[in-house]
Order: sequence, then C-alpha cells, then structure tokens
Amino acid sequence: MKTRLTLIVPDDYAEDRLDRFLGETAPDLSRTRAKALIEEGLVTVNGEVVKPSAALDVGDVVEAEIPEPPKLSAAPEDIDVDVIYEDDDIIVVDKPGGMVVHPAPGSPSGTLVNALLGRDARLSSLGGSLRPGIVHRLDRDTSGLIVVARNDTAHRRLASAFRQRAVGKVYLALAWGTFSETTGRVEEPIGRMRSDRKRMWVTPDGRPASTRWKVAEEFPYATMLELRPETGRTHQLRVHLAHLRRPVVGDRAYGGAKSSFGDVPPHYRREAKRLSALADRQALHARRLHFRHPSTGKEMTFVSPLPRDLADLLAALRFPGGEEGRAMGVDPGEARVGLALSDEARMLASSLTTLKCRSLPEAATKIAEQARGSEVTTIVVGYPVRMDGSIGPRALHAREMAVAIEDAARLRVVLQDERLSSAEATRIMRETGERTRREKGRVDQIAASVILQNYLDSRPA
Repeated sequence: MKTRLTLIVPDDYAEDRLDRFLGETAPDLSRTRAKALIEEGLVTVNGEVVKPSAALDVGDVVEAEIPEPPKLSAAPEDIDVDVIYEDDDIIVVDKPGGMVVHPAPGSPSGTLVNALLGRDARLSSLGGSLRPGIVHRLDRDTSGLIVVARNDTAHRRLASAFRQRAVGKVYLALAWGTFSETTGRVEEPIGRMRSDRKRMWVTPDGRPASTRWKVAEEFPYATMLELRPETGRTHQLRVHLAHLRRPVVGDRAYGGAKSSFGDVPPHYRREAKRLSALADRQALHARRLHFRHPSTGKEMTFVSPLPRDLADLLAALRFPGGEEGRAMGVDPGEARVGLALSDEARMLASSLTTLKCRSLPEAATKIAEQARGSEVTTIVVGYPVRMDGSIGPRALHAREMAVAIEDAARLRVVLQDERLSSAEATRIMRETGERTRREKGRVDQIAASVILQNYLDSRPA
C-alpha cells in the first residue's frame, strides 16, 4: 500500500533542491529516503520525473508515492555480546562499535536487542516491541557501557534516574587538535539541522545541553578527552566537540574525517591523514557507568577498557615509529599482584615479581612504574571469567584494574582469559619442586607468566 502526497513549493524553498525540500517537508521522511524515492521514479515535479538535485520554483507541484515501510520486529538472533553483569532486574553490556542498539529502518537486525533476545533474556516491555528494555542508547559507532532493564519496574526507575541526572556517565573521546586549558564546560543548545534531520547542531532555538570535558592525554595534533555529559541530547558529545572545532577523530557526520581535521596545524596534516586512515568509526567510548540498582538501591559502577581499534589509534600517537617494546603480564589479585615480562622479541614470558598493594590505585601506579622501567608497551591483564564464560566479581575486579592501569600507564592494556592460569602455575611449581603453600607470591608470578605466554602464543605469526 502506498501513500500519495502532494506538496506546493512555498517562497522559502525557491531554487532549493528537490530532495532537500521533500526530506524537510514530508512527514516522517528523511532526506536520504526522499532521495531514494526520487531515484526510483516515485516523485514528480509538475507531472515530470526529475533528478534529486532538480531546482524548484515557487508554486511547483511535487507529488510522491510513498510505499509503506516494511514492518520491523525484534527477533532473537545468535549474536555474541559481552554481558558483564546480569541479575533479575538489569543487564549491563559492553557494546562494540558498529552495533546498533535496537531495530530500526536501515538496521532491522543484528542489533543489541536481537542479541539479548537470542540469549533468552527477559526484557522490559516499556520500550515497545522494537526497544524492549532500552532505557538509554549509544550511537552505532560508539562503543562501551549500556544498561538494559529486564522488567517494567526496573525500567521506570532507571528511566527516572536518567531524567533526574542521577546516572553518572564518563566517555573517552579522541579529538582533533589541542586545548589551551585542561578542563572546560560546553553549554550550548542543540537542535536538529534544517537541511538534514538526522544530524544535530548548536542552534539558539535548540534544547539546553551541557558537557564537561577534561584533557586526559595530549599529543601534538590530537587530544584524548574525558567527557561527562550533564544532559542527554542526541549526538551531544560529538556536536559539542565539533562546535569547539575539535571534532571526534573518525566522525564522518561532524567533521572528524574531513581533510581539515578541525584545527590541526598544517605541518601535522600528513600525520593526521595517516591517523585518520586507521579510524573506521568515531573514536568515542562509554568508559564508566554509575547508578543505583533499581531494586536494592546499591551503588553500582562498571568500567570498560578501551577496545582494540581505539587502542590502535592511541598507539599510533604514542609510538609514531611503531609500537615496539616488551609485554608485561599481570595476575590481578586484590592483595597481591603477580607480574611477568616478555623478552624483546615478545616470544617468551618469564616471571618478574609480586607486588603487595592495599588499593587498586596503588596497584595501578606500581604496575605503571614497573612498566616504564622495563620498556613495556603492552600490558596483559588476566581476565578470570567463570568456566561457563560468565562474569563474576573477580572478572569485574580485573576490568577495574585494566582501566586503572590504562589511566596510570598510558599504554595498551589487553584482557586475556585466565580461567586456568592459577591451576597451571601450581602444576608448574609442583613439577619443578617448588613449595606452593609458603610461596603464594611465587604462584602469582608464575600465573602472570602463564597469562602472558598465552597472549604471546595467540598473536598472529
């Protein structure tokens, strides 16, 4: 079934393009969809089929036949997704870049909702059939943390917390250019663009929007920022950084992938182009999520280490001549942390030392100091997931340690499955005649070497 639409071109659209006019004036029709209809011959101007770029005159009669869009449904799909916490009320997911959160025109499948339904997850009904459980969203090309509601009560309480700004969110963004200050706040209203309704921009008639930023790491022509959104407008972080002429690296919609690269100095343009070629998506990551549990009221904080593609961008900035150096293995205990070190060729791992630490920041600082003194460029942290692959308290602690090490060392940090590393370390000690009861620190060192060796052996030849 098709909907017939007739529009008369008014004065303010004289000499404008047909696809722009139709995309801005036809109800629920984007410019991209309008252009596709014109190219399919379903739009006429004064009875004639024309091109999307055809210029209009005042009084022209534009007629369109708009097919009914296909009906969407959120069906279960067998898609691997990184669930880092789950109970009867919520699911916390570390979403990869490139994954859409829920089905929509243009992305009818392969979404986070499809993946969760494929795990037989029960989700809240308040989001409707296409958005079950979805309380907040991340853009397709933004990676990181998102919480999903499993029942209607949890959904209402979480939605209320987001509206009241009681949910803490921290993002990392790699932006073009440098900053004269180390901290700042952008308070500029954001609205939808008149020329492209899928894009947003800073405009006086937009909705209030506020973002706090802090420099996390500086490079000659780019900056890693820590961002804290105080409001939740569509594309807010990307739009605010673009407004500062510091767009997010790789952001094709807001200037981060153009040859100008914001305010990058001319003598760094060649290096900037090489970095841009490595960015397959916008370099934006939901790093930290803090909220009260909707049932128990318990304070909950989750963190997400940088995914590999963003770590690659940082490595290219930190080591312009190539990411060489040793790798360090970490067995992440709470009281003791075992360390291991690779040779320069990254072929063999050997035990290094055991650190006694009273807190996570202390452990991260000591590990960073040890890494700097050993010419390390990659740190491999053991990730003790359960035997069935689920995430427990020890694995969450390892994620927290990985993030703390990233912040302290400013190096690549990798999580490596370590389900059997401690058992393997104990076996090695028994075979070599070492005592295991009195040498717990030695077990931690050997466990770190097992973790590191497994990582070294898993790398492509």
